[in-house]
Amino acid sequence: MTDAQTPPFVLLTQDDCPNCERLKLMLEKPLRGQFDSQIEVVHRQQHAAAFTALSESSGVQSTPVLIHRASGRVLVNTGGLGEVRGFLTAQR
Repeated sequence: MTDAQTPPFVLLTQDDCPNCERLKLMLEKPLRGQFDSQIEVVHRQQHAAAFTALSESSGVQSTPVLIHRASGRVLVNTGGLGEVRGFLTAQR
């Protein structure tokens, strides 16, 4: 269980990642930022230690990835609006 100050989701992202940019735009535009307060962005180049720890603990090797902290569930297929919205709403 996470404390009230910690967002329930983590987005792993990095530089030069077109799919990362696509996911960020999806969260901003079609989803209108409704999940922004629930997602902590961990950027590979800016937060290297946290990125490495999260990617190792969740077993992911590519970006972007959404991780639900409490359950450990991982969404690797972030290309579709339905998948992303479903993942973010099903974990509440």
